[in-house]
Amino acid sequence: MKKLTNCKVKNQGFTLIELLAVIIILAIVALIATPIILDVIDDAKKSAGLSESNMIYSSINNYCASIEMKKQMGTLDSEDVDCSSKTSFTTEEISKMVNLGNVTIESNTYSNGKLTNLIVISNNNRYVLCSNGSMTLESDGCEVSKVTYKDNSGANSPELLNNMIPVYYDGSNWKYADIYEEWYDYDTKEWANAVVLNDNITKNVGDPISEDEIALWYVWIPRYTYTIFNGNNESVNEQEIQIKFESGTNSSGTVKCIDAVSGSGDSSEVCTDNTNGGIINGKSTYTHPAFTFGNQELTGFWVGKFEVSGSTDKIEIKPNVSSLRNTNISSFFTSIQNMSTKYSISGDSHMMKNMEWGAVAYLSHSKYGTCFNGTCTEVAINSNDSYYTGGGTSNAYKTNVAQSTTGNIYGIYDMSGGAWEYVMGNMVNNSGTFYSSSAGFSEVPDTKYYDSYTYSTSNTTYSRGKLGDATKEILKISESTSCGWYSDYTTFPYSSDSWFGRGGLYIYESGAGIFYFGWISGIDNSYNSTRAVLVK
Repeated sequence: MKKLTNCKVKNQGFTLIELLAVIIILAIVALIATPIILDVIDDAKKSAGLSESNMIYSSINNYCASIEMKKQMGTLDSEDVDCSSKTSFTTEEISKMVNLGNVTIESNTYSNGKLTNLIVISNNNRYVLCSNGSMTLESDGCEVSKVTYKDNSGANSPELLNNMIPVYYDGSNWKYADIYEEWYDYDTKEWANAVVLNDNITKNVGDPISEDEIALWYVWIPRYTYTIFNGNNESVNEQEIQIKFESGTNSSGTVKCIDAVSGSGDSSEVCTDNTNGGIINGKSTYTHPAFTFGNQELTGFWVGKFEVSGSTDKIEIKPNVSSLRNTNISSFFTSIQNMSTKYSISGDSHMMKNMEWGAVAYLSHSKYGTCFNGTCTEVAINSNDSYYTGGGTSNAYKTNVAQSTTGNIYGIYDMSGGAWEYVMGNMVNNSGTFYSSSAGFSEVPDTKYYDSYTYSTSNTTYSRGKLGDATKEILKISESTSCGWYSDYTTFPYSSDSWFGRGGLYIYESGAGIFYFGWISGIDNSYNSTRAVLVK
């Protein structure tokens, strides 16, 4: 066998070209990776600096809060920093409050128990205090949060429901309002208006909206308290009603009323004012009961700007059309409730109650409505004999502003004259239970949807009225007649006619008006329409 000796393996190395390729690839990777790594490091430093800045801000405020508590307890130390005597803090003082480490405080301002200015330097980055109480990198700037517009009257802001669009009038056209800019002002009698558009109509903020594009039109009635001006069913002349808007669902009124409805008698409620030792005209106040809806307290509610129109299958609320009539109360009631579904509105749609009518009437007869410096004007009658909403065709409501509850285009129309309006105000029968009469109800509606009154065989037992509903409080009684303010006709439901009608007919002349009320059976006829209300 032949022996193999001196067997060697030849070693091969990298060529110069291969080495250059590797070096180039590594250089490219370094060029790409280095900025990314540096950015990551920089972002980490910025994030750490932001955390430190927020911690410093919180620590200073917490320290000052604890010092205030120590002062109240009499345990303040001489080494403690008395924040209440400071308008700013030195670095030494802040170091007592929080460990600053390598962070520097460039400036600070302390006012009314909190920091209003703070600039922190960390890793050469400047952090500033924003108005919302958070720190931010100065180069990022403070985010400005938009605030929903609210006027200066104190009225609760309108609560827009699904599909509702806020609108304002520019002097010629209604336009889609920006809720962050002025679109209503109760001090100048410009009540908030909102609309629901017809199917397949879309609009953007700032776009004009024509009446033909609108299916439903509402006006916002904010929660308020009024000063009692006739709490004892006496005769009283027309006068400005003193109104104060409530905040949220507060009830600042001194008067409290509970129902006392029965099958006979001369009253429908019992009212007390323990604060003033009894109800005193000009002193006692009452948070209007229309803003209590069943067990729910409301910040306000939406009222149809015009009498209802369209059909019972699909109600509309718009001007320049003949109002819907020839329908009994029960059918109106059901059709208006169905509006929430028909128009995909998220709120509770219902037929106007007698108390809600009163709330609009009182607001109209205040400085926010037709009164100026104590002198009030009667809402003009809609005398159109074809029952056209707003007083006529071709945008007549724009010139018939005297028929509005505000005397301008922002108010509610048809509450004087037009069609006789059914409201959900029901006199019980002589057994003290719900009395449908000829209204067509086969079941009793939920009590939150109607106001109930004591039974009587007399249509002039006005004491059965309730505070706030614009019945017994607005009487002008003489030896020969009993009328409401401005000589509006007034008769109460009685015997077989168990429902309230409001506003009067176009033919009633001076007898019609926003303070008109009369008995009615609830049947369908060509004289009667109604009005829709919407609550959240």
